[in-house]
Formats: sequence, C-alpha cells, structure tokens
Amino acid sequence: MLNNRISNILSQIKLCKLVVDIGSDHAQLAIQLLKQNKANHVINIEINNEPFLLTKKNLQKANLLDKTTNILSDGLKTNFTSDPIDYCVIAGMGAKNIVNIINSKNKHLKIKHFILVPNDQPDYLRYFLKKMDFKIMYEEVIFEKNRFYSLLVVNKKYGLTIMNKKDTYFGPYNLKFPTTNFQAMYQNRMNYIENNKLYAYNPCINKEYQLLREHQLWK
Repeated sequence: MLNNRISNILSQIKLCKLVVDIGSDHAQLAIQLLKQNKANHVINIEINNEPFLLTKKNLQKANLLDKTTNILSDGLKTNFTSDPIDYCVIAGMGAKNIVNIINSKNKHLKIKHFILVPNDQPDYLRYFLKKMDFKIMYEEVIFEKNRFYSLLVVNKKYGLTIMNKKDTYFGPYNLKFPTTNFQAMYQNRMNYIENNKLYAYNPCINKEYQLLREHQLWK
C-alpha cells in the first residue's frame, strides 16, 4: 500500500516521457508510474548501495527493469541524460539536502518541473526557491504518521511568485488555496510555541510567532 506522500506525488505527475527520482524509496514511485503508463521511462538515483540494490530488486520483481535506468550517484551532479526531464522528484530528506542537490545540478541537465517534498523547514526551501526565481505551480500539506509534510511542484516558467516573508513562510499557493491540513499544520506550530512559551526566549521564534498571529487565516 502506497503512503500518502508517494500517492500525492503520483497524482501531480501528468502523462510524460521521463521522470527522475532522487532517493527512489525502493522504486515504489517508479513502479506505479510505469504500471499506470504515466511515464515512458524512470531514472532512479541512489547515493547508497543498499537502497540502490533494493530498487533494482523490486523493479526486477515487477518486470519493469527494462523501463528504468538505475544509477548509483550523488543527486544531479552528473550529466546522466541528454533527454529533457519532465519531472524530477526529490523527497524523503531535509530541506537543506534538497537545496544542496538543486544547487549542485549539472548545468547540462534539462528539467521542466521539480516535485519537492522536504521532511522539514518548507520555509527554508521556499526562501531558496525565491532566490533562484522558481515559481510555485502547486503546493499542498500532507499528513502522514502524525507528521505534516509540504509537497511543492515548481518550475521556472509559470506559477505563483514568492513575493515576501509571508509567502516564504506559508507559501503563496497555500495562502491562495488554504486546505484543512495547511490550517492544522500552522495551528499546531502556533500552539507548540505558545504552550512552551518559546516566543519569550528566542527572538527568531518570536518573529515567527508574530507572523503566525498576524496571518491566522484559520480562525
């Protein structure tokens, strides 16, 4: 059974030729994309040998090994394809790791869309996206195993622009189309700050708390 994150990533991928999955989570996304004929080919990239071997093993079991390329490498540093990449998925890691992967991308790789699912600090990721002139085509908050995760679909051509501190913290798409999960995520954060009185001890958290109070859209 697919987890919420993989199911939601899958739902954001339209019919396409090529998907690249960084940190392929044992090829679960690749298998579904190919079984549903949503992609012609999937390139899975792993940095560690054990998940790399499990990825290949699972694809072989599903008889899909011939529709994939599986690479043991460090993110997007190598020029592993000359074909345009319709979607590059980077999920299951911290926002800082995602930023490092995009920052170190080989200049010859042509990527149309990124689908990003950080384990933490979505505001840090949005700050980077703002600096790099990415636009947010879609964003949603996913709830899984008692944690909230942000899923962002971004590109350089179209979508919502991150304009200011409010957009960076909450996400312009979330502000325009607030969901129940989005509201719950930020309400929980505000409750945590209030219950532990963190605003009284940490100037940065105090600024965050003021932003939460000022833009408390879920009331």
